[in-house]
Amino acid sequence: MVETERQRAQVSHLFSEAAPSTLLWRPDDGRWSITGHLAHLGLVNEAYLGAITEVIGKARSRGGPMSDGPYRHPRLSRMLVRTMEPPPKRRVKTFRSMVPDPGIDAETALADFVRLQDRLAGQLSAARGLDLGRIRLASPFFRLLRLSLGGAFETLLAHNRRHIWLIDELVRVWGASNSSAG
Repeated sequence: MVETERQRAQVSHLFSEAAPSTLLWRPDDGRWSITGHLAHLGLVNEAYLGAITEVIGKARSRGGPMSDGPYRHPRLSRMLVRTMEPPPKRRVKTFRSMVPDPGIDAETALADFVRLQDRLAGQLSAARGLDLGRIRLASPFFRLLRLSLGGAFETLLAHNRRHIWLIDELVRVWGASNSSAG
């Protein structure tokens, strides 16, 4: 199963298993709900996919660079991926532009995530044959951060894994707090 399909399946399963009240529940005011995490993924994926789509289009129209790998990614790209992998080692302050709307509907957040996973899978296919190590793009949230195209894909997938892990953790915490309350 492709990573994007696995992530979509995990999120869909967590949503189907969660009671509607669980989707908006937050353990405290400083944490996001399940819906909040998905809405955040929507914001981040949408912005990165815009940058990725643009850089792939430019690379294709200019005829390269091409390679079937192996790819060399900048050290910063590799480090960013490692820091994103679950479980989170520390909380990271989120840029204001990545903070989700607290009033977003759970079904809308899920539909956006599924749509963006399909788009991500499409861009992974569109990038096939390009040199994922030499093609560079700027982070849409921090322009000084330049990633390889492959590093951007890996960062996005690791970021998704991190938040899916956090969603799963929320489901467990919610279940434990409600089973002890009864």
